[in-house]
Amino acid sequence: MRSIVKLDEEFAADLRHSEIEGADKQKYMLPQHTGKGKPSPFPRYANKGTGPNNKLTYGQFQARVEGLEWAKMLPEDKTKYEQLKAPWSDVDGKTPTTYQCADQLMEMGLNKQLKVTEFDTTLDNKRFSADYKPKRGGNPSLYNKDDPFNSAYSYFSERVEKQFQDLRSKDDPKFKAVIEKNNNLGKELLESITTLRAEDKLNHMYKQLQDGVADEKRKGLGIPKDKIVVESNAPSKVQNGKPYQNINIAQTMANAWADTKTREELQAKGFKNADDLANWANDLGNPDKTQPQDWSELNKSHFRSAKTWNSGLVKSKMTVAELSKCV
Repeated sequence: MRSIVKLDEEFAADLRHSEIEGADKQKYMLPQHTGKGKPSPFPRYANKGTGPNNKLTYGQFQARVEGLEWAKMLPEDKTKYEQLKAPWSDVDGKTPTTYQCADQLMEMGLNKQLKVTEFDTTLDNKRFSADYKPKRGGNPSLYNKDDPFNSAYSYFSERVEKQFQDLRSKDDPKFKAVIEKNNNLGKELLESITTLRAEDKLNHMYKQLQDGVADEKRKGLGIPKDKIVVESNAPSKVQNGKPYQNINIAQTMANAWADTKTREELQAKGFKNADDLANWANDLGNPDKTQPQDWSELNKSHFRSAKTWNSGLVKSKMTVAELSKCV
């Protein structure tokens, strides 16, 4: 069993190897091997593609992270994946756009959350549970009482982001161009992701505001539907994004507080005014905030996941000089 620090060192090296020194140098993320002396954590497949230095092509990479073994795939399935193109991979460096690529992936049903264990078989979500007890010689617990809603997905994503921005902060002229291109691409993707998550949060909130406190999965405020001010099916701010429920939180809470019956029910829950209600909605799921009525565990998990993406977006917008002061 290797230490987490050692894994981080290897992870950082892999980010450099993948784009700069060759994918065949990778030792941690999808390492290549011949079947003998497999590197740890043990990959299921050889991770060899048809690109330079046996690098996986974009389509082969998408298949691999879905848990598919390229060598055993049917020809017609290979053809589908081979038609996929990475964002900005054309000669002009601008096409296909991230939105075009997203449409391609969604058409193939590749719109599920990343399977972290395809990259690191040891990153099981149970290691982030307070009840996890490692077996002798097994992988250590990754539970942090100060960050109880962390997950394998957030942990892995933040590791990628941290090591990439560490590399970017060095501002090495040897690989500055490729790093900046990837940072700009990441920034565009993160802007879309954070916007879509914010819109999705409002969709869930629209239902949750109407739910009662008895619903453990979605503890609500019991506000009548006719008191909620909302632009239904508002167009997404992201190209090809789904319409969402654009709630006017301030006006909704003012309406709820002005209604005698609703106000009395909310006062019984500990709320003192409409501002309290607005804070409850705006801070939804933030474990660092104290509210008269606590949120559900699901709210807190969603908040933690959004924190990962928001943090990445902030770093991507920093200059190299700003970044070097905080990494």
